[in-house]
Amino acid sequence: MKRSVLSLFLAGFLCLPALPAAAQDAAGANEAMGSLRVDRDPVLLSMAGAGFAMTSSNQAYAAFGNPAAAAFSPKKLEAGVSYGSWAPKYAAGSQISAGVTGHVKKSVALSLGFSRTGYPGLDFEPASAFKPSDLVIRAGVGFAVSESFGIGFTAGYAKEALLSDYSLSAFSVSALAQYRVAGLNLAGGIVHLGGKVASAYPLPSSAKLAADYGFEFGNSNLHVALDGDYYFSGNYSVALGLNAGIGGIGFVRGGYRLASANAAIPSGLGLGAGFAWHGISLDVSFVTASPTIGGSWMAGLGYRF
Repeated sequence: MKRSVLSLFLAGFLCLPALPAAAQDAAGANEAMGSLRVDRDPVLLSMAGAGFAMTSSNQAYAAFGNPAAAAFSPKKLEAGVSYGSWAPKYAAGSQISAGVTGHVKKSVALSLGFSRTGYPGLDFEPASAFKPSDLVIRAGVGFAVSESFGIGFTAGYAKEALLSDYSLSAFSVSALAQYRVAGLNLAGGIVHLGGKVASAYPLPSSAKLAADYGFEFGNSNLHVALDGDYYFSGNYSVALGLNAGIGGIGFVRGGYRLASANAAIPSGLGLGAGFAWHGISLDVSFVTASPTIGGSWMAGLGYRF
């Protein structure tokens, strides 16, 4: 079984380099509710969105991502809150998010997440009245079916208030699987599946594959993560990220995302650092090398036991 699972993931990743060539023939369609794909976890943001399969970091934000990975966490409870600026040159959004994941049984993890992003008022709206905003609320559950295989599901509601008299909303679900062997973690599934918004625009739904491998050097380590999404709108994204743990208390991170022109989250470079001590973690991230989301940053405080 291990050989067949590894072969399946390898075949999927070998297809990823062909996506840019395919996109030249037919550009992906524009998508609605791009806020669904914004990273709420500062660790993942600093890796440019890679790290979906990681099980070693705080799983507080699993409701936004992969609760199948959270099912393998040895911690009883993981919580986090983050704040940052999203696309300051383009939209100047102020984002606050919170997440919590707990084990109701050793093999079952439940996750909840809330995020809201507020934007400056519009020139043609009353100055003291309406301000656009995004709202995302999600819940997830993960099951460790065995020591090496797990499954997870998320469901949630998203709303984008665009004008004082106009807003968009949608429900979406995700179904995921996680497989781990030695230092290798593999994840895959369908992410943010839902109907069209306003009967016209698709959600940023995708088929996702992710891999993470950890190298151990005493009490230090290096995780290499590779994530790929093929959106059902015809868009794509591939992200490669690194997470270096130093002495068990310090972390340095970086990553790059390559995405098609109309993908929900554009190409960009992520950078970040973190500190963890006695279950308390502080993480910061920054995005650059992107004309639309460059300058975005996030800081997060977490606790796990």
